[in-house]
Amino acid sequence: MPKEKGDMQAVTIWINKDLVAQIDTLAEKGDLTRSKLIGNIIEVGVEELQVMNKLGIWAAARIFEDIRQALKNRHKRRKAAQESKDQEE
Repeated sequence: MPKEKGDMQAVTIWINKDLVAQIDTLAEKGDLTRSKLIGNIIEVGVEELQVMNKLGIWAAARIFEDIRQALKNRHKRRKAAQESKDQEE
């Protein structure tokens, strides 16, 4: 059974350690807890998705995110290949 406090419910997620570090840095700068910052980010994100859905552009946004992730992964692979090549020299 999920933990609840009033209208709040605990949720467990798994995210990349580097992203956690970035979130912690931003939370500290904003004088917020990690939990509060993540909650704020999710709330804003959900509101944005609802607007995109109403405008009929959510599908386009999902495609854009897929492309962004593909480019990010391609960059990581190229960087790793270059680092490997540099180590061989």
